[in-house]
Amino acid sequence: MKITDDSSSYSQLAVQGPRGLETLQKLTKTDLATIKNYWFRWGEVAGVPNVLIARSGYTGEDGFEIYLPGDGPTTEKVWNALMEAGREFGIRPCGLGARNTLRLEAGMPLYGHEITDSVNVFEGGLERWLKLEKGEFIGRDALLAVQAAGGPKRKLVGLEMVERGIARDGYPVLSLDGEEIGAITSGSPAPFLKTNIAYALLPVAVAASGADVLVQVRANRVRAKQVATPFYKRVKK
Repeated sequence: MKITDDSSSYSQLAVQGPRGLETLQKLTKTDLATIKNYWFRWGEVAGVPNVLIARSGYTGEDGFEIYLPGDGPTTEKVWNALMEAGREFGIRPCGLGARNTLRLEAGMPLYGHEITDSVNVFEGGLERWLKLEKGEFIGRDALLAVQAAGGPKRKLVGLEMVERGIARDGYPVLSLDGEEIGAITSGSPAPFLKTNIAYALLPVAVAASGADVLVQVRANRVRAKQVATPFYKRVKK
């Protein structure tokens, strides 16, 4: 078997939101409605052949990610076609900052934040994707050891700020007595929810208690409450 990295030969555009299917369908003969979530199909988009069309994204909304072969002008051509196709639906361009806010509202973990080489799947709440019974894999013994030791010592929880302040990545989390007990993994204003939200890794006992905590925001200690996640869940029609 030979594996080649062709990343530099492709570019990606993501069409996300409730009108994403209608927008992209104008530019392709591929029946987008028949593509299941997190499945893909090859097709032609805006006259560009050999495009991988995936019903996926990292925003919590329905939509598609398209992987375009070729050079910059090819990507620009499809970008312009998408903007024109989505004009009647109020399409707007956005970047990774907006994507990051949306994925946080939707409770989607991000590598380097909620997923790192020091956070195990039990701590991150990712057990539903863990199949220990399927045999050997890298890290299985370490996960079994966590279970044998009584389970994880930390847990990822959702926070909503109840006082003025934004919890940013890496900010310390303290108990109401001022003891440092954890850290923010991701934090941001949530424009749709009209509040400031964050994920934090906290001791299991604190997470289970649902107790309020303090977030060290520069020189200030700002109170936050634990809330259920995902913070926002799309209503499926």
